[in-house]
Amino acid sequence: MTRMESQGNPTRRPTTLSARLNKGLVSYVAAAGAAGAGMLAGAQPADAEVVYTPANTPILINTPVALDLNNDGSIDFQLSNNYRAFARKSCTQNCSFGANATLQVSPVQAGNAIWAIDAVSHRSDKVPGKAKTAKQAAAPAFWGVLVAPERKLQPMPEVMRSEIFSGTIFGFASYRSFGPWGKDRPFVGSYLGLKFMVGSEVHYGWARIAVQADRLSIKATLTGYAYETVPNRPIVTGLTHGTFDGSAETDSAALGETPATDATTLGRLALGATGLPASRASQVVAQNAAPAVGN
Repeated sequence: MTRMESQGNPTRRPTTLSARLNKGLVSYVAAAGAAGAGMLAGAQPADAEVVYTPANTPILINTPVALDLNNDGSIDFQLSNNYRAFARKSCTQNCSFGANATLQVSPVQAGNAIWAIDAVSHRSDKVPGKAKTAKQAAAPAFWGVLVAPERKLQPMPEVMRSEIFSGTIFGFASYRSFGPWGKDRPFVGSYLGLKFMVGSEVHYGWARIAVQADRLSIKATLTGYAYETVPNRPIVTGLTHGTFDGSAETDSAALGETPATDATTLGRLALGATGLPASRASQVVAQNAAPAVGN
């Protein structure tokens, strides 16, 4: 690369730049070109992106909350925080009483589904020799986790947290809890992974739920939700705009579900298993968005 020593005298001989300066200019031009190409490549059409809706909606006792992920007027899921007290009518032998509180998410439309994991119930009165049985519960995903077809997406209502108290007039009392949501549980995120139908097309989304559970008192608030406008394209929990680039190779092992106990399954979620290699996961997070407020 050369330069003219004076533009006012075209007869002057061009001067050769030093190798170091020439290399620097070449590198600068290459970097500028790459940046311009990156801007063009990163531009997404308006209909190919994540659409986020902020919210601050308490899920009140016995007052269901409708969740319309794409705000098209059609309810996709229902969030409910149910409470009921019960007592036996006859107290001739063993008069018992109690209460039940359950936080639950339910699909409303056919084809909709919820990311579920295996969980076990816990009770205050340990029964010797009685093995714990695993049941399905809504997965409490972390920010930055991929919601994709390979997840365990179930087309049925899923418990997020359930508490049951029972007692008798003779002083016996027990508590049973099921479901991993609530601040007293380790390795718990605040995102529901969701699949829903728009006409005949599959879309993926997430909803962020703040939950505080203390025995029969379960407090929950819907604090935001989002969906991917491109059919069949996965979504990353917590991202509020941009879109997921699925062209990179995914880690199928990370997407596999591990059936077992709370500690095993939730431990995997604690690692932030996005279904992507770590380098690609970082790229997805960096290029799309900052985490939504309220994590």
